[in-house]
Amino acid sequence: MHNKITCIPYKDFMDEFLPEVQPPRPLPEGPTKTVVSSIKSRLRLRNKAAARSAASVPKAEPPLPPSPFKGMRAATTEKDMYTKITEALNAAGPCPGFRFVPTPHKGDHSADTKQAVDCGMYPTEAAKKLKIEESDTFGRTAWSWVEIAIECKMNAVNDDPFDEDLEGDEPNAETRRHVLGQILSYAEYVFNHQQRMFQYMLLFLGDCARIVRIDRAGIFATKKFSYKKLYGGRIAQFLQRYAALSPTGRGHDPTAVRLDRKSDDAKMMLARVRDVDDDDYAAALFKKQLREDWPWWKLEVADELTGQTQRYLVGKPHFQAPGVAGRATRGYVALEADPEEGQEARFVYLKDSWRVEGAVLQELGQHAIRFVPTLVCHGDILGQQTRTQEECALKTHRHYRLVVAEVGKPLEEFSNGRELVEAFLCSHSQAYQHDIIHRDISAGNMLLYKRPGDSAWTGLLNDWELSKHVEQREEGGRQPDRTGTWQFLSVNALNDHTKPIVIQDELESFLHVLLYICIRFLHHNLDDKSVPHFMRDYFDDFTPNVTGYHCGARKDKVITSGTLDLSGYNKKAKECLHFLWPSKPGDSPPSQMHPAYYSLARPVQQSEVPREPTADGADPLELNPAIAWIVADEAQTGKRDATNSDNRLSPSPTEAPKEDTRHMSREELQQLAANLDTHQPMVQLLLKALLRMRWPESDRRSADLRPKNWKAKVGQVRVGKSVKAPKNSTKEAKGSKTPNKGTKALSRSKVPTGSKRSSQTAGNAEAGPSTKRRKH
Repeated sequence: MHNKITCIPYKDFMDEFLPEVQPPRPLPEGPTKTVVSSIKSRLRLRNKAAARSAASVPKAEPPLPPSPFKGMRAATTEKDMYTKITEALNAAGPCPGFRFVPTPHKGDHSADTKQAVDCGMYPTEAAKKLKIEESDTFGRTAWSWVEIAIECKMNAVNDDPFDEDLEGDEPNAETRRHVLGQILSYAEYVFNHQQRMFQYMLLFLGDCARIVRIDRAGIFATKKFSYKKLYGGRIAQFLQRYAALSPTGRGHDPTAVRLDRKSDDAKMMLARVRDVDDDDYAAALFKKQLREDWPWWKLEVADELTGQTQRYLVGKPHFQAPGVAGRATRGYVALEADPEEGQEARFVYLKDSWRVEGAVLQELGQHAIRFVPTLVCHGDILGQQTRTQEECALKTHRHYRLVVAEVGKPLEEFSNGRELVEAFLCSHSQAYQHDIIHRDISAGNMLLYKRPGDSAWTGLLNDWELSKHVEQREEGGRQPDRTGTWQFLSVNALNDHTKPIVIQDELESFLHVLLYICIRFLHHNLDDKSVPHFMRDYFDDFTPNVTGYHCGARKDKVITSGTLDLSGYNKKAKECLHFLWPSKPGDSPPSQMHPAYYSLARPVQQSEVPREPTADGADPLELNPAIAWIVADEAQTGKRDATNSDNRLSPSPTEAPKEDTRHMSREELQQLAANLDTHQPMVQLLLKALLRMRWPESDRRSADLRPKNWKAKVGQVRVGKSVKAPKNSTKEAKGSKTPNKGTKALSRSKVPTGSKRSSQTAGNAEAGPSTKRRKH
């Protein structure tokens, strides 16, 4: 939430977001100021407050209802605040139909952690479902039902998450930043468990209070006021106006309907997966998402293609991007709610986000591009968009849903090395032939998909939201933030965040993704215990620079030198990375392995390798129809012969280079670099590996060498105020402690902004480290 916090007077806050109660009106067409805050609104309100202050104009306080806290005895501890405040609010009854419940100690069973908010306002009808009885002192936090989260702190200054004395109202003090992290984590849980456009929160800070509004664009908070002595009626007025609003006015998405477990839709969802076939990957994932402790929804998609509204049934998101601000992407394996008569409801993949992508998939479909998702329907959600300042370089984000036909699985679930290379081959060059560049190649955006009737898995390249036509690339850079996924961006892109992404960057990103998957799941000569450290150094590391954080030293050295030296990881000096495979299926000890047929560490020269049959004598082309199609396409276009003219292309997997690029002439370097002008040389390299080599069926390790919760013993520099570092899942900041429930949420908003994990298909739940992409 860096630079996205605004504190304004109470009256301005109420006039902007909760004006005098009026009869409910339908949601207007186009953008509305009650949906998502904007930079323009933030500046306007901040300037309005500053102008009033400079002119010493007294604020006209609106008539206030009686204070709910009149006569309330002072709390002596934070625990005392929980009971006294909720009892006072329930006794005053400012919110008919809602109940205030202290929930400081019991976390939601459905959440990954046992984190609990101090108190919350819940619908009265939900009390029985939540098992909150009248006799209970404390209830259990229920993120899927809480209307307003309430946080209590004893110290009105040290525990205040906002600092009005600093520019941007963002605190510097560690304790105050910790509290800011806490409320952001609470907001994230509410957004994750509910279908919300925005939400409100109450902060009680000693004898003072703030009312907070949080959405995907930022935070608006009232200036701190005394709720016990002077302005307790403000809390009552806010709650009265809030309770009088429609669910849409309170921030609930009107295009999402929560399903009762006894409804026909819920019964349809259960019936569809009652007898799941082992080969039905999509049905198995959908069944897994139908958790009893998570709400189920019916979501609407207003299709821009047909003008019709399509409805889909979903359970728990298969993928959910972390953080509060930004695109907030969620991915669901979804079931058609209204299948055609006589047809079985089909499974699709639905993506819900604050971004734009469908137009690109529609164009790719018109060009009959293979190995990309097939668009079913897509459309903006009426009236839900951010509004940005005209002179600001940031994009406008609309709440948007997209549905595609394919439900894929993560790339890391490949069966063997051959299948992995085939997936990479499928992902190359198709769109670029039509002058479309993806610009966000990552492990999460490359998936495996089995088409109906096929026996083999193929590659599927998804998440085209950042793609552009080649001629649309700006010479002077793009948005003011870095585009892409940190771990897989090219060295040049990491070192210059204004640099437009070009095909050379994409080809380098493919290399990084291939290395990222292979180093974890295939056999190699890197010591197993050193793999997490190597992954930290190569993928997650960064170098502080006055212009921002640049590429880490290890990746920079590997790409610029063309050699992946294992010094510092292996005992043997000057050893380069090589991949190995078992001499027989199932053999894994290094002593029983042969040297790799290919090395990702350095370029090598051409050497004829006899084409060998597979173990059963079958032609390799027969193993996967997609590869046969690619070979036929290459032959038809005639690009295969053209790209094989340079003998430095199509390397031998077994020979080291005989000529160091440092000793080449500029003309020779230009000739070699020309191989990166198109995807074809890479396609040829992958085809040669597939068609001329004998691949074992069992060269994959049984376990991932990157432990899930591994943290480096030695971390990085602490994130400063003016420069942000990439968040990663393998190490924390140097000199910093392991993040607790507060600092962890805050850190997500301070790193190169927003988390980028895959979001298109079911295979994207955990395709890589917690990567960071700048949000617009």
